[in-house]
Amino acid sequence: MTQQLSTFLWDQWTQLGLAGVSTRRDDWAIDPEALLLLGVRCADIDPRLFGETLDWLRCNGRLVSAKRLRNLARDDWSRRLADAALTWAATHEASLQLWARGEPDPRPTKGLETLTDLAVREPDPALASFGFLWPRVEPSGKSARVDVVRPVALAFRLRLVFGVGARAEAVRCLLTCDRADSSVADVAHAAAFGKRNAADALAALAAAGVIEQSRAGREHRYRVDVDDWVGLLHTSAGELPRAVDWVDLLPAVWQIHRWFAEDEKTERSPYVRASEARVLMSQIRPALVAAGIALPADRDANGQAYWSVFEAVLDAVFGFLDPTTRRAA
Repeated sequence: MTQQLSTFLWDQWTQLGLAGVSTRRDDWAIDPEALLLLGVRCADIDPRLFGETLDWLRCNGRLVSAKRLRNLARDDWSRRLADAALTWAATHEASLQLWARGEPDPRPTKGLETLTDLAVREPDPALASFGFLWPRVEPSGKSARVDVVRPVALAFRLRLVFGVGARAEAVRCLLTCDRADSSVADVAHAAAFGKRNAADALAALAAAGVIEQSRAGREHRYRVDVDDWVGLLHTSAGELPRAVDWVDLLPAVWQIHRWFAEDEKTERSPYVRASEARVLMSQIRPALVAAGIALPADRDANGQAYWSVFEAVLDAVFGFLDPTTRRAA
């Protein structure tokens, strides 16, 4: 599972300019901040990937929303990780200095939370200032600017047009979703901004005539004319990337990773392990279903028998994240 998660992260980031090689050309529009949050949460699985992710952030930070990243980081630990990554990038790129939450202030290594099994001779000051122990990271300088014409990078292309904020996220949602139209709540969820921010962005876009607004009872609904947009983007309707609910799916993937990390530290019996896996599934099933992942039936799988169902779920999740494995099968 760890290798599959690492492969997914490498494949997504290399399509966005991170140093590395990937032959994948995904047909979905990735969510940059959701991907970044998953990457920093999973720093322990591949230290080199973590370092290159920070370098990518330094190189492409002008197209990243710090506000949105912090909105997605819904617990204190994740918020500190996000702020540590942002502060590291701001330390190494002058144009990003507004991101920094104060100057890095290295704490004594005693009491810092260890994120890696690597020996730490010199802690990174940006990460240490948020309570994390990690070897000093220097920019590799290997990352490239995002190729915004790629379907996977649609979010960045729209940010160049509308700026980094709710308007670009609203257009991405409307342009890639499979609904005929969307509510403010639909857009607010995908945009990872509050309903007020989403409503203001949608109202401004409608007033500008670049999206269409209608009413269904007391509710405002919004849509885009795809033909107009494909002309602007010099593409075709069939080449537009598809939407995936990354806002909920990637945190579910993180929960799977965390569950296995904790499981390795315990000596659960097969029965208890299967029971705990069922508890995890009850928490993440809605996100997996919303992402369009076909899950196996589990009503008749009781006790230890549930483990085989859980393994089938993992196959479905990572098969979804790597469509090449499904095609090969």
